[in-house]
Amino acid sequence: MGNVVSSEREVSVRFPRLVALNLVLLALSSPMLAQCPIGTVKVWGRVDNLQADSASSEVLVTLEMPKGGRSKTTSVSNGEFSVEIQFGTQSSPYFPLWGHRCNNVPKSVELKAMVGNRILGQVRLSFKDDFEPESSNIYRLKHELAIKASKEGG
Repeated sequence: MGNVVSSEREVSVRFPRLVALNLVLLALSSPMLAQCPIGTVKVWGRVDNLQADSASSEVLVTLEMPKGGRSKTTSVSNGEFSVEIQFGTQSSPYFPLWGHRCNNVPKSVELKAMVGNRILGQVRLSFKDDFEPESSNIYRLKHELAIKASKEGG
């Protein structure tokens, strides 16, 4: 009977310690679960000199990021286009001393006006020079954009 009382005391002492340890581990690990916000780039403009047979024209927008790129295609309607592309802002892995680094933005934005696989015209924009913050992590063009389509394309 003495052994049973002894083991009950050990369990009653270990249980609060175990709960406390788990709570501390949970508190320390929760910042690692937090994520950086998603950024958005808004691009709009027009494609000049489109031919009548270019009804199925599209604009391919590519964000060139420090670690790869993101692309999105949008259709051209009446010579105009508009698109929003999202990107991750995390620039380095989580580290306990400084947490998350969430300052990743594109280096440049490339736009290609296309019909099928044929490139009609293209423009490359510097993100730093040609975009401005609209609100937190949302960026828009500073100026009007026009892509000049060449007659021969390509």
